[in-house]
Amino acid sequence: MSYFEIFCYCLKKKKFFAIPVIVALICFGIAWVLPPVYKTEIRLQIDTSGEENSLGAVSSMFKSGSLSKLGGSSLSSMFSSQSVVKPTDLYLEILSGREISLLAIHNFRLDTLYKKKADELLLKKFAKDVLVEEDESGIISCSFEAEDKVMARDLVRFMVSNANERYIKLQRERLSYTLEYLQKQERDLRDSVSAISDELLTFYRENHIVDLEGQMEITLKALSGYETQINNYRMSEQMQGKDNADVHEMRKKRQLLEQKFRELRGRYKEDYVPSDKSLYVNSDWAASKYLYQERRETDLKRFMTLLEVVSTEIMSTESQSLKEQPVIQVVQDAYLPDWKVKPKRAKWAIAGFGISFVVTFMFVVLRGLMSMSIPCTEDARKKLEQVKAALGK
Repeated sequence: MSYFEIFCYCLKKKKFFAIPVIVALICFGIAWVLPPVYKTEIRLQIDTSGEENSLGAVSSMFKSGSLSKLGGSSLSSMFSSQSVVKPTDLYLEILSGREISLLAIHNFRLDTLYKKKADELLLKKFAKDVLVEEDESGIISCSFEAEDKVMARDLVRFMVSNANERYIKLQRERLSYTLEYLQKQERDLRDSVSAISDELLTFYRENHIVDLEGQMEITLKALSGYETQINNYRMSEQMQGKDNADVHEMRKKRQLLEQKFRELRGRYKEDYVPSDKSLYVNSDWAASKYLYQERRETDLKRFMTLLEVVSTEIMSTESQSLKEQPVIQVVQDAYLPDWKVKPKRAKWAIAGFGISFVVTFMFVVLRGLMSMSIPCTEDARKKLEQVKAALGK
């Protein structure tokens, strides 16, 4: 059995291949008389300019770790969770959600069209006719296919109108909650700043500190001068000898300098407080206090920075809640379509012709093999006889 032999046999039985042509004409006729289905769509864009800039500073501080260091993990987690859902994703979820779909089905009596009673079955049928998607440029489209072009146009407008109301309501609630939360955080931050400021003021007042870093510098310079003078006196004492009359006076001065040196450098009593009549401080005491002062001043600066950021976010959130411009911009309104989308007569004719041609060809070839009109091997003939016997039974 060869392809050429099959081809020759099919030429002999060419009358059978009029069947695909007839089927194609029938399919074309069916597509012609079927009621036309029209498609309309509405295209819109979500204004996300305010959303993209909102919480930017807080998010950057969260990424840098500033918020967590300040104990603001709850604040940062709130902003992070809000930034997960984009405005367009939220709007798509509302527009294609169950509530809007059921509202459209019941408002336009699609249950009579679909001939279903259960909501789940109605939603499945409705999902085949409606399409909600977002393209690469961020444009959201909502399209619907129906035999009634006016109903299709009104239905997509109805869906978008209800989705707009729900979206705006959710956004206002979110902004209200965000504003309330930010204001609470601002009050807490102001209390923290006030508490640390009072703590530092008390620290400065109780320890007679004017400028600890500057006082440490003055003290170190004094210690350096004392050390130089002490060494000079020692050298003078050694050079003049023990019997010199001036050595006793030098020794007194050296011991006095050593006492002042020990007061500024070395161990200090637990109740030690620098004199309020001098800028000098004990260097060891000042070093321990300086670490405490740096830590608290760093905390104060961080809280003040975070307070500034939160205050900026409050102003931004208030401006968003007060602005009058619409957040949903209609790029293309729904229209009355003047050309059907299905059934496509050419597609029906081609599909009918293709399917019937394959079936007819297989029937002709199988008939030729069964009647031995197409030569085949002995093994193939035996298998065909078995098939024929099985069909005969």
